[in-house]
Amino acid sequence: MTINDIVKETIQTLNAQKTPLTPRNYQETFCRIASKYGFSIEECHTREKYIRRLNETLQADIGKYSVNTLDELLIYLVSSLNRLTLGNSGKQKLVTMTLVKNLLEHIAAFPDKKSRELASASLERITRLSDLNSLEIITQKWEALLAERDLNYLPRMQQLAQSRSSDISQLLDQIEAMLCSSESQQQLAEMAETVVASLTPSLAQTLDDEIATISYTLQNSPELLYQSEIQQDLKKLIEKRIRIDKEEVKERILSLDEILSEVSSKIVNLIDNTTVGVEKVREVKRELQTIDKNSGDFETIKQKLLKIADTLEFETKQLGEIMSKEDMIISQMQQKIKKLESALKKAKQESKVDFLTGLVSKRGLDEELNRVDKSYRRYHIPYSIGFFDIDHFKNINDTYGHEAGDLILKQLGKLFLELKRDVDIIGRYGGEEFLAILPNTPLEGAQVFAEKIRSRVEAFRFVYKGAEVPVTISAGVASCTEFDLQKALIEEADRRLYEAKRNGRNQVRPPLKVTA
Repeated sequence: MTINDIVKETIQTLNAQKTPLTPRNYQETFCRIASKYGFSIEECHTREKYIRRLNETLQADIGKYSVNTLDELLIYLVSSLNRLTLGNSGKQKLVTMTLVKNLLEHIAAFPDKKSRELASASLERITRLSDLNSLEIITQKWEALLAERDLNYLPRMQQLAQSRSSDISQLLDQIEAMLCSSESQQQLAEMAETVVASLTPSLAQTLDDEIATISYTLQNSPELLYQSEIQQDLKKLIEKRIRIDKEEVKERILSLDEILSEVSSKIVNLIDNTTVGVEKVREVKRELQTIDKNSGDFETIKQKLLKIADTLEFETKQLGEIMSKEDMIISQMQQKIKKLESALKKAKQESKVDFLTGLVSKRGLDEELNRVDKSYRRYHIPYSIGFFDIDHFKNINDTYGHEAGDLILKQLGKLFLELKRDVDIIGRYGGEEFLAILPNTPLEGAQVFAEKIRSRVEAFRFVYKGAEVPVTISAGVASCTEFDLQKALIEEADRRLYEAKRNGRNQVRPPLKVTA
């Protein structure tokens, strides 16, 4: 049995008896349980310590009453003082001095340097008190100390601890826990960043859905690293990431083999195309071997040599033409490859980014929404969504033209990007409608964000060709914790948007409750 065990049993006993957890109830129950297990706690014998310091008359008088706690001892002393008459001033002075000493001994244990020092000095003066002047000096010093004391330390501690408790010990524990939590959170964030980096494939260009989901989850909630389920998932996904890289290496080797095979085919083709020239050279060589230098027929030798030169010139020219054609074909293929790569890159960008607003496209929104929903279903990280729709957008197009409408959509995209957090995903859902995905955000937080967007749009000056165009926006928000299915969440947010439209536009549904 340890002190911690006694503390636990004390709290359990008070809860079982449904007794309020006040300092007095806690101390009485704690001391009773400690005594039961044979523990001698100094704080539990404070009453006896102070009784021993009283004179024999008071000790004998106390024995006549039931004085079991320190509070009851103080009540007894106060009652004794009240019972005193002017006729027994000596006894009154004795009891008063005893009470003052007890109070000063309490203050001497306070966690305040000036109070402790003044209490110790006061006790020393009272012990050797010879006249009333010393008592007056002590009184003046205490009045001066109280006048200079800043008694606002409790509200400041409550603000730091984010608590309304008036127990200083409890406030200190809460502040210490917050400081530890802040340091741990920073370390966890750095650890999560390292883990996410280890999950990212070194060679593959795209992330597997499972890897992408857990990476997204850890970036938003690094404290999940402590969960055994996450740790098991990480082991499996690291193995999966290694497997993905190995498969990518195999694919690249196969691509290299195909390229080398193609190059080899081209070389063979070139050799095949110059076969005639090689045969001609061999024929020329045979003809040179048949020339009889001693025949004296120099004209015949000259003609044969000219024939050989012509043959070599023709074959060389033919080879050059063939190589030039091959170079042209290779150049055309390279240009086609560059065009295809550019088109592919552009197609990828257009598939996930809306070209007009610069926000996420409908396809990108669907992917991100599925990702945060998986994170919620598996790791219980909540999220909220919000639909936004420009009020009377058709009237704007009809009045100012579609070019003005496009300008407003583009400017709204910039406002969304300016006001969102890094983790938030906002995209164009279609036409003049937008969708915001807000990870790790409750319904009230989504209402605050939507109201911020609404008020900013209402205050913004949209100008087209010198004319100011009035623009407002309506919104409907919902939280995943309200529904079992993602489909129901989307339908409810959309319904709330149109409820805002029906109720006069330029508002958020459900409206944010303003507390007094």
